[in-house]
Amino acid sequence: MTTMSKAIEKRFPKAQEIAEFLSNTMNFKHRHLLTRDGRLRLRVVVPVSAAAFVGVFTLASFSMDSQAFQMGPDISEPRSLISGQAHDDMNMADLSNAREKRLERYENHEGKVEEVALFQPEPAKPREKSLVVGAGDTLGAVMQRAGLGASEVYKLVQSMEEHYDPRRIRPGQKLEFRFDPVDEAGSAYDLAQMTMAVDPLHVVSLTRGDDGFESVMIEKETVTKMNTGKANIEVSLYGSAEKAGIPSGVIAQAIHIYSWDVDFQRDVRKGDLIEVMYEEVFSEDGEKVKNGNIVYARLNINGQDIPVYRYEMKNGDVDYFDEKGASMRKALMKTPIDGARLSSGFGMRHHPVLGYDKMHKGLDFAAATGTPIYAAGDGTIERANRNGGYGNYVRIRHNSNLKTAYAHMHKFGKGISAGKRVKQGDIIGYVGTTGRSTGPHLHYEVLMNGAQVNPKTVKLPQGETLVGEELKNFKAQVASIRGEFVKLSGNPKLALLEDQ
Repeated sequence: MTTMSKAIEKRFPKAQEIAEFLSNTMNFKHRHLLTRDGRLRLRVVVPVSAAAFVGVFTLASFSMDSQAFQMGPDISEPRSLISGQAHDDMNMADLSNAREKRLERYENHEGKVEEVALFQPEPAKPREKSLVVGAGDTLGAVMQRAGLGASEVYKLVQSMEEHYDPRRIRPGQKLEFRFDPVDEAGSAYDLAQMTMAVDPLHVVSLTRGDDGFESVMIEKETVTKMNTGKANIEVSLYGSAEKAGIPSGVIAQAIHIYSWDVDFQRDVRKGDLIEVMYEEVFSEDGEKVKNGNIVYARLNINGQDIPVYRYEMKNGDVDYFDEKGASMRKALMKTPIDGARLSSGFGMRHHPVLGYDKMHKGLDFAAATGTPIYAAGDGTIERANRNGGYGNYVRIRHNSNLKTAYAHMHKFGKGISAGKRVKQGDIIGYVGTTGRSTGPHLHYEVLMNGAQVNPKTVKLPQGETLVGEELKNFKAQVASIRGEFVKLSGNPKLALLEDQ
């Protein structure tokens, strides 16, 4: 004990009573006034509310006036340390009760007094960090920006490769990191989890486990909603649809549906109309993923309506039918290419390369190099190779007497080779200018019993027609589709299907 502390104790032997008085009257902390053995502390922590008191009373100064306390033998009449006036209105019973309550806070279950810490720090919390992939970034570079070391980055990339190729990372992808503290004080942090959105529906997640990082691919739930659109054709179908807010992919799907009956380069004119009802697929968090199937479409050409409806049959096959239940699918598509211009018809013409008149035994569709070419019907590939002036050439046998041929391709479709079965609408190649050609285009031929015929005039068998219970179910679905279209689009002119 220091000489100064002994002097204070000698002058103020009743340290407990003084401390109790100060803690009750001046809002001092009880433990700040006394040591463990009950001696009066030399230094006092003073609350803001007692700041004025510091200037009047300082234990270290030893300038305390003997009149500062007028104490009886049991300190029953404490006086004000500031004014020197007695606190005549102080309730001594309340003071005693307060003292007992304060002491209770420092007693353990055995009745021993313990010093209690004034401040209990909260445990450290996890830290989170989000980073966006920039141009030229690698996955490893982004991880290192998050604060990970080269060894940990290597382990993460290895674990991720099970579900995702890190080389496919692209600008704009977002990575989320969560770091957990290694102790309650937060002296260090370790990566606990990393997630990265691969696309709107898939997230790859890596979580630290006992044996390193575990990688999983999380697939979000989807919600499908219906949307409608209507476009009055002005200059082009695509341009008018875009102006009306109809996605280009939906229009491409509509062209494919109608391609068995309509030549969109020759039949569609200014003033015609198209309206559609189609699916939109959203992720569970509301982000649009893609456009789905067309459920209903109506094409008005030269005043004639051609409505179509999507219908799934009992055997699981899906097709598009007109109002009477007749399939839009014919033996052959009228135009096996999207968005192309008919540059040369069937018949005699002046050959642009040979320089003399020659029979042109097919149709030429001018289009940009790389434009997909579709199989006009179901069948088997007979040829898929180079063929003289035809350049890259594909021929499909559809039945014993019907074939189609496609020439001047830039390249063949994936997996296209002799003997392969194809379905109507499969991509068999891409527009090019190989062989005897002056520019990129598709030369398309229809062969009946080995001879080329005009694809525009040849009569082809019709597709399937619904009957019986299948037709009844189809009509019920048509009525439902029309009702939903009217509700979504507000078009009251769409009449309900009449009973056939």
